[in-house]
Amino acid sequence: MERSKREKVLEITASVVGVIALLITAVGYPQVGFVVALFASTLYAVYGFLTKQYGIMVSSLIYGVVEVIGIIRWVFLGKSGG
Repeated sequence: MERSKREKVLEITASVVGVIALLITAVGYPQVGFVVALFASTLYAVYGFLTKQYGIMVSSLIYGVVEVIGIIRWVFLGKSGG
């Protein structure tokens, strides 16, 4: 399947944003990391939809749910672990 330049850029951008989210979380800022990861999952969902790769779209939506739970726990409930 040949991808357009826009789709390639979207895939690379989603990957870079996802790695940045992991790094932010790893250095001790999970509140910010989960929000950035949610943005990356949104980009992946759009990429999956545009390229008709519905497995990627569904898995990114599932990851998005996990990130929303993380945001609720860390940002709104102030959980610091365990």
